[in-house]
Amino acid sequence: MLASALAAIAVCGLTLWAGGAADVVSVPGIPAPPPVVAWLVPALRLVADAAAVLTVGCLFGAVVLVPGDTVLSTAGYRWVRLAGWGAVVWALTSLASLPVLLADFLGTGFSAISLRGVWSFVESVEQGRNLVVVAALAAVVAAFARTVLHPAGARVLLFIALAATVPPAFTSHSADKADHNLAVTAVVLHVLGVVLWAGGLLALMLAARLSGPARVTAVERFSRLALPLAVVVGGSGVVTAYTRFSSPDQLLDTGYGAVLLAKVAAFVGLLALAAWHRRRTLPALRAGHPRMFLRLAGAEAVLFAATIGLAVGLARTPTPPPVVDANAAAAPAEQLHILPTAVTSPHDHSCVKDLSPLGCAAWRLRWTGTNWLLTRRIPTLSSALVDDRKPIPCP
Repeated sequence: MLASALAAIAVCGLTLWAGGAADVVSVPGIPAPPPVVAWLVPALRLVADAAAVLTVGCLFGAVVLVPGDTVLSTAGYRWVRLAGWGAVVWALTSLASLPVLLADFLGTGFSAISLRGVWSFVESVEQGRNLVVVAALAAVVAAFARTVLHPAGARVLLFIALAATVPPAFTSHSADKADHNLAVTAVVLHVLGVVLWAGGLLALMLAARLSGPARVTAVERFSRLALPLAVVVGGSGVVTAYTRFSSPDQLLDTGYGAVLLAKVAAFVGLLALAAWHRRRTLPALRAGHPRMFLRLAGAEAVLFAATIGLAVGLARTPTPPPVVDANAAAAPAEQLHILPTAVTSPHDHSCVKDLSPLGCAAWRLRWTGTNWLLTRRIPTLSSALVDDRKPIPCP
């Protein structure tokens, strides 16, 4: 497990560094967060994702892999208790992410963040509300995981844990695309498939006392479910990639495309290891030789952790800019109806009266052609969320 954690941290850090996702980009008139904030956002996301995989995977093991009859099996009981600790980490990390994300949104340090500002962030911004929902659902799992003794209760907790993985999909990169419904649905399916697939494997690795026929049965059940889960993950990933790119060339010409290709390579590696499991390790496990299975499962867990690290880095990497038609780009400003006449001049400061600060900042980024992270497109919310801040005028 230590190797898996180190792989996730190393790959995530390398992805952020290579793709420039954690670099502080300074845009005139728009504040940028300090480096500690830019790195804390993906770090907390990585911890939350790992805790979600642990929570869902252990509950999945207790419900599906070794369910028990009227009461939880011995392995299922341990899995549910371990899921409770994972849910504690998940809930606390989600709450800790609130001030960090607010600082990232506003482009400021923690000294300017107040409890009142965090509360306003939760009330006003969907991403803040979703984090609170995730924390609340994870807290429910953590509270009841200590008392559940029956498979029916474990099934309810599994459903709640799966529901807690859904809200962040509505504030992902896909949430601002034209094909919003298709993009968000694909992200939801992708996340559900990953946490069940990776979580089930993690549960098997953590079941140290599961041996003999019980281990064989659990591995065989997981092996049968791994293929449809892989299909869901791969298919939803293709759809998600379709919503990200407006030109096939962007897959090779952008940093986002390079990270995505690395993630595809990792996915292919996971499929190869899964096929090896079916052909070699399962027969050896049935014959009473679990060592080969444990070694290969450990390698698969490390690769899964690296893939999750890639996913966290990818979530912070700017998506490719839309390909603008040459005729549309050459259209005179007075023919563009998407902008008020008050902002057609770069030197007209009256846009502060006609646009919200958020709209003004979004217009600035579109006007300058700056490719910025989605989570930094609303830094001027500081006028409403942080005391003693003034709206930033358009240039």
